[in-house]
Amino acid sequence: MLNLPRCRRPHLPRKNKMKIKIRFVILPIIAIVGIGLACYTVYKQSRPAPNAPPSGQPTKSPFSNRVAGSGLVEPATEIMNIGTSISCIVQSVQVIEGQLVKKGAVLFTLDQRDFVAQLAAAKAKCDVANRKVEQLKSMPRIEDVDRAKSIVAQRQSALDDATLRLERLNAVEDQTAISANERPTRMFEINLTTSRLAEAKAELAKIMKGTYPEDLAVAVADAKVSEAEVQMLQTDIDQSQVKSPIDGTVLRVNIRPGEFAMAGAMRDGLVVVGQLTPLHIRVDVDELDAWRFDPKGKAVAVLRGGKIVEFPIEYVRTIPVVIPKRTLTGENSERIDTRVMEIIYRFTQDNPQVLPGQLLDVYIDSGSIAPTTPASTPASMPMQTVEPTKPVETTKPVSG
Repeated sequence: MLNLPRCRRPHLPRKNKMKIKIRFVILPIIAIVGIGLACYTVYKQSRPAPNAPPSGQPTKSPFSNRVAGSGLVEPATEIMNIGTSISCIVQSVQVIEGQLVKKGAVLFTLDQRDFVAQLAAAKAKCDVANRKVEQLKSMPRIEDVDRAKSIVAQRQSALDDATLRLERLNAVEDQTAISANERPTRMFEINLTTSRLAEAKAELAKIMKGTYPEDLAVAVADAKVSEAEVQMLQTDIDQSQVKSPIDGTVLRVNIRPGEFAMAGAMRDGLVVVGQLTPLHIRVDVDELDAWRFDPKGKAVAVLRGGKIVEFPIEYVRTIPVVIPKRTLTGENSERIDTRVMEIIYRFTQDNPQVLPGQLLDVYIDSGSIAPTTPASTPASMPMQTVEPTKPVETTKPVSG
């Protein structure tokens, strides 16, 4: 026998074996696992989330034929946002939330120091104007009359003296002994004293007549202007004490001492007050259901969520205008582009456990006013199509 050599397999290095194992075993396993995880993640995310359990039982209408709406609790006087007509720093706040106040009670006080200083100056000016009026009314004064009379007598004596001097000058027999300027001088002196006497008499007549009505009217007008300035400053001081316009309850205080109170209309008042006895509820009824509303129908307000509590309410009035919806309930299916009719109801209970601003569900019995639905075509009836008519061809007889 021939001894042939054995065929040995080629010996592969260890590194090559590891590469082959990674390429053909481990990598496919990792790819399969990754694809499985990706499929599981997609499946997990595509599953619908479970519905959360309801937080409370939904409200139910006690009426079979009803009009429903959301109602906002409000005071009988509505919410009154109290502001100020003066822009100033707040000095003190006299009320807190929940406090009962009477009409005219001070809610908060503004800084009055500037107004008090101006008032003192205005009062002094007014006192001067009034004293001037009294002074004019007391005319003529006795001492002024006596003084004017003495001046008239003095001027009269001077005129008499000048006249006697001229007469003595004319009585001289030898006129050549008199200077040529002597006689004109005496004449000028008489004219001067005559004018001064007329002036003194006119002054005496003026004093004796007293105050002219026109001068007195001007003084009285000045006094009235001064009094008006005093009253204006007193009004500013009174307005700096902001008071409650009604008997009610303080619902909210939005101002603190030291803060600046801005005058004018504000969305949120510095102090909010309202009358809580009785409470009203403003119901928003959709304009599509407005025609089914019956003012004589019974109505109830129901708390939203939790324990079902019904409050009987009675009709007060209807706001005669349809407005865009402003009170939102927070539901996902709620429409915000609708218009509503506002109806005011009153709670018949003396002390219902609700607060202003609370949102309730309101159901109103529409009585004999039944809802109507438009007639719809059944879906099972197919639409019939009308084929267009073909024009009729007319043949003319052929002449033979």
